[in-house]
Amino acid sequence: MEEDIKEGQLAPIVLFCYNRPWHVEQTLEALSKNELADQSILYIYCDGPKPDATEEQIAKIAEVRQVIRKKQWCKEIHIIENDKNKGLGTSIIEGVSEIIEKYKKAIVLEDDLLTSPFFLDYMNKSLDHYEKRKSVFSISALSRPNPERFYPKDYKYDVYVSPVHHPTGWASWVDRWSVVDWSAQSYQLLKSDKYIRDAFNRMGEDWYQELENQQLGKLNIWSVRFALAHFENHAVSICPIVSYINHIGWDSLATNATGGGDRWKFDSLADKKDIRFLDVLYEDARIINAWYSFSIIKPRSLWGKLKNRFGRKFMQREEYALKGKVYDH
Repeated sequence: MEEDIKEGQLAPIVLFCYNRPWHVEQTLEALSKNELADQSILYIYCDGPKPDATEEQIAKIAEVRQVIRKKQWCKEIHIIENDKNKGLGTSIIEGVSEIIEKYKKAIVLEDDLLTSPFFLDYMNKSLDHYEKRKSVFSISALSRPNPERFYPKDYKYDVYVSPVHHPTGWASWVDRWSVVDWSAQSYQLLKSDKYIRDAFNRMGEDWYQELENQQLGKLNIWSVRFALAHFENHAVSICPIVSYINHIGWDSLATNATGGGDRWKFDSLADKKDIRFLDVLYEDARIINAWYSFSIIKPRSLWGKLKNRFGRKFMQREEYALKGKVYDH
């Protein structure tokens, strides 16, 4: 078993919030119950009102700023308030860059994420374990619901290798973050080459569409550009088998995630401290295929639904009939 994290080695936590007082309070309450919260430094970035903000929206922003001051959520708290609205994408890029440059690593949360009490333990241990593995660009805290039905029963580890970044509770290091091209110049190459585009989409059929929306100015998505940096550098993300995160922000107030919350319901979160790390950084075809199938929005065929019912009943397996595959074997 690895030694417990010692004070002074912990990564700072960076939290981004805007206009959802109830959500941010739930997020902070859960964070404060983490085993290492009383040893951690927390930076809270509060975005400002948009030029056309209503009085109600401005009041919500003010309420958020009251909520974050209600308690001593962590050992040390720093609050950065913006007078004007930067938007989530710009706020995260600028905020993370500022903190990660200072501390050389950072753990990042948004204002709608409930964490397991062992979230900080997992993130800090993972950052330490994979720091020298330069092909690991990020650590994620998110998994899929019902892991007992989703992941192979003979899989030996508590984490797996993902070819793409999952931005729902994550961490990284300054030397990885600093290589990201936020202008995403390689978009033009993906746009002109179907094979490269298909390779980029291997963890979700909508990744390229998000990148295109970003480059056309329809959205300001920081995460797809970080995912592109993983792809450009043949880098990976380390993800847990059992989620350390419960996402509670699937509503009309969300900036990006406003639908699909019914697919992300967790009955329980990870509670392990003795983490079995994966040291050979390979992509398990069974896990990657199941993730890809889960990411496809189109409905499953009737035959596929029947096969899955059979799989759940007799094989205790959720993804028995896949909607799509990355690997054929």
